[in-house]
Amino acid sequence: MKYRWIILSLVFLAMGMFFSCEEEKVERTDPAKRYNESFYNLMEDMYLWYQHIPDVDPQDYDDVQALLEAIRYEEDRWSYISSYQAFVQYYQEGAYVGYGFGYKWDETDSLRLTFVFDESPLQDAGITRSWAITKINGDEVAPSQDISEKLGADEPGVENRFEFKGPQGQIVDTTFAKKELTMNTVLEDTVIDHNSSRVGYFVLKSFINKTPNELATVFDRFASENIDELVVDLRYNGGGTLKGSRFLGEFIVNDEYENEPYVKISHNDKQTQRDTTHVFGKDSLDISLGLDRVYFITTQATASASEALINGLEPYMDTYLIGGDTYGKPVGMNAYRSNDYEYVFVPVTFSLENAEGVANYYDGLPVDVSARDGVTELFGSPQEASLHQALYHIANGSFDQTKAGYPAIPANRVEYRSLEDEIGAE
Repeated sequence: MKYRWIILSLVFLAMGMFFSCEEEKVERTDPAKRYNESFYNLMEDMYLWYQHIPDVDPQDYDDVQALLEAIRYEEDRWSYISSYQAFVQYYQEGAYVGYGFGYKWDETDSLRLTFVFDESPLQDAGITRSWAITKINGDEVAPSQDISEKLGADEPGVENRFEFKGPQGQIVDTTFAKKELTMNTVLEDTVIDHNSSRVGYFVLKSFINKTPNELATVFDRFASENIDELVVDLRYNGGGTLKGSRFLGEFIVNDEYENEPYVKISHNDKQTQRDTTHVFGKDSLDISLGLDRVYFITTQATASASEALINGLEPYMDTYLIGGDTYGKPVGMNAYRSNDYEYVFVPVTFSLENAEGVANYYDGLPVDVSARDGVTELFGSPQEASLHQALYHIANGSFDQTKAGYPAIPANRVEYRSLEDEIGAE
């Protein structure tokens, strides 16, 4: 089977097109199974772990999703299937249907908003990160509930009544309808004067096509304000395109490392001709901040391209990780669309390593100091636990051990098994 690579550079490397004439034969006999044969052939050719695919008859499965689950390698927690429309809308525009917020349970079992996008209707109501959702449709919320399921289908017009509680105890009881909105990937950026340091701080949600323009605005500001320290908050960043993460890396790393390896890409032994090395270039407007160290705020939700960024910078500068160990996804995916533009298939197709050969971090990248995700504080607050540790180290050369450590909250564990998981927002 042959694959034709097309211009859309969406997930991680590129999007391809597959399916052969045999698809037409299957479609005439069983429309629900018309993708199975071609998908199976794609996986045997491109899948990173193709040697572990069981010998099955693809037509024994009711649909292509069932086939994926049947042949998925045990190490693979990430390959998924999406509709073409939803996939392209998200990666090209940052568009999806929802309310425009993220959430997690805190240590008191309060359901806290972790972020609110600029286009979210919550913004107009003055509802921000740190607010709690106390009721949905009159029912009190509890950690045992599936909140996403409770909020209903991701379709425009789906309404839910929320009761929110603010940091001063104020109550807002209102109804919101889901709509198509465009996310901003930079959730917050600011410059903090701390002791004698000018600290640039920003929160990045993901790496999609619009991210480089947003980052250019942030770093243009940082350069004009002469920052001398940088804190990159990736606590909710589940990844995205490698090109986007390299673009950020070029802003951070000193320009003396131009053309040095950023990340090495390795495919299976059938596809070694696709192996390549991404190097630091001049994509990032020639802005160099002259930094010799960088602080990253991470959690278990920090994954994929954001982990590649951290790992890719470590050979060239001092990197400090604060918060929680990262997710552990040292592999990436290509996206392939069906020729009828119905589906996108996103299997794991390559592994990642940095210039020093560091790879296989399936247990995540470890933090230098653990800190709670302070969801009761706004982004950029020096009192927020993780940012506090970064500022403390900048001032003192060590971390604040009196505030190190935090209890694990297993209910907040994130999995990246679908496009919805990558979006990571309601």
